[in-house]
Amino acid sequence: MSDTAPLFEPIKIRGMDVPNRVVMAPMTRSFSPGGVPGQDVADYYARRAAADVGLIITEGTTVARGGASGDPRIPNFHEDKALAGWQTVADAVHAAGGKIAPQIWHMGMMRKPGTGPDPDAPSDGPSGKTHKGKQVQPEPTESEVADMVMAYANAAGEAARLGFDSIEL
Repeated sequence: MSDTAPLFEPIKIRGMDVPNRVVMAPMTRSFSPGGVPGQDVADYYARRAAADVGLIITEGTTVARGGASGDPRIPNFHEDKALAGWQTVADAVHAAGGKIAPQIWHMGMMRKPGTGPDPDAPSDGPSGKTHKGKQVQPEPTESEVADMVMAYANAAGEAARLGFDSIEL
């Protein structure tokens, strides 16, 4: 049997002190009605931190784009109510001794048209094609690409403002 002791040693990742090398990967949970994480979400992540998960990467959180989500229960990382919920989550994880990073994402062309909190919004993707190659949207304009980049930048800025330790894109 190999030595697992290094797994439980602290590590520094780009200036962030992590208490050990146990990292929780992101998993979509769909536990945030209306895109707003509640106390149950804060408790869920705090329990992982209390159980010595060194770094928690949250479930996917959507950027401020109408077609970012195909499920209204996936949490947003924009809008005041959702950000207040994420503040509670970050505080709870830190109180339990953990580090936390939101996974900031967008479903892209994997989103089925007509789904999610904004069913009329188009799905965004770099080519306008589905993963099977079917053209369903026009290719985005430079302006639309810039808007998408800004949505990610804004979410990253909010993560920093709320005291998250890192982000995952």
